[in-house]
Amino acid sequence: MVLQSLPPSFQYGLAAGSIAYFISRRLSPLLTESLGTKSFRQNVASLDSAKFYHYHSLLPSTIHALVQIIGTYNVVFYGRGGYDDDVDGTSSPAVVFDDRTIVPYGVTHLGPTVYMGIFVGYLLSDLSTAPSLSDMGYPFVLHHAAAAACWTIAAYNQVMQPVACLFQFNELSTPLMNIRQYLLTAGYTSSDLPVTVSGLAFFAAFGLVRVAPIPFVMRNWIMRDFAAVGKEVGTGGAVLFSIFFGV
Repeated sequence: MVLQSLPPSFQYGLAAGSIAYFISRRLSPLLTESLGTKSFRQNVASLDSAKFYHYHSLLPSTIHALVQIIGTYNVVFYGRGGYDDDVDGTSSPAVVFDDRTIVPYGVTHLGPTVYMGIFVGYLLSDLSTAPSLSDMGYPFVLHHAAAAACWTIAAYNQVMQPVACLFQFNELSTPLMNIRQYLLTAGYTSSDLPVTVSGLAFFAAFGLVRVAPIPFVMRNWIMRDFAAVGKEVGTGGAVLFSIFFGV
């Protein structure tokens, strides 16, 4: 697979996601220095290499999550304009792909493939800045690598767009998790009220957007989407999508 074979809209998103990641990561220490209290700055400076890396990943992570929420909610809740009109009860929206860069729906009017590219750009950039795989954490490495591969293959074969957008919208819970981490870095304990409230809000959002849809996604995948995607990429490819999306 070569980059030129991917939809241009995906390539634009990939570049934008990478650039935005590195800019926001450079901003993180500057904002910490200019806005953080003395004790907060001392707490950040005392972090080991792994925690220091994760701390400065919070700002890019939060910005990326907000971008994904804004960019994909229309697809998740209202569909892709006329692209879903031809899908009846016997066909699968997983093989309908809107690869346009500019679309007539959504707040930003950027197409869903752009946001798929932004997602991959963010993941690859986050991987590239880790001091080591162990500092990043092997589960995160596996998640980032599998997701980047899955989304790129999906864009190349022009399949799985609705599910990809749903999983990108799952970033709704990420800012709440990051707020909790900022509070812990500031010196709050896990039993303090602000941390407790942010933690409860995170778990509620996590359950709502990440856990609750799983039975419906699995049902649609088994009953409808697997066969349709298999016709496009082969049974082996559909099996790989099952594994990648599971990770």
